[in-house]
Amino acid sequence: MATIQSLRFEVDQGRLIKLDLEKNVHILTGLIKLFFRELSSPLIPWATIEKLVDAYDKISTITDQKQKEKSIQTVRQIISTIQQTNRETLFFLLEHLYAVTLLSDVNQMNTENLAMMLGPTLSWTQDLTNMGNMTSMMIKQNNVVGCLIRDCKQLRI
Repeated sequence: MATIQSLRFEVDQGRLIKLDLEKNVHILTGLIKLFFRELSSPLIPWATIEKLVDAYDKISTITDQKQKEKSIQTVRQIISTIQQTNRETLFFLLEHLYAVTLLSDVNQMNTENLAMMLGPTLSWTQDLTNMGNMTSMMIKQNNVVGCLIRDCKQLRI
């Protein structure tokens, strides 16, 4: 953690060259996770995650390809409600993560692993009244992030 905090300090001071010099993927990933965790509000608002959970639950039951494509339109519409800067950041991240999955035979980072690693840092809720359902929602949240990675090329608005 000290190395991540040190690198964070360097980046905060505008010394971005330090990012290029760092070769440890775990430190760079930790820095990305720290960045998203420290945002004042999540990249993907919790209400949006809940809508995406519902949308992807429905998509998972569809077998007809044309219906799936129509349902992807619903996901695209939900994503369009995210603030523009967040949406652009989300797509930049998703497209990068998609590229990482293309090398999963080498890096062991398939869609599910990436979603599990980053999902909790991309969206969270402040509502602590429904903690009994939190574990189930985190699993669904990670599934949504995995689907967004998988479908990012189709979802770009």
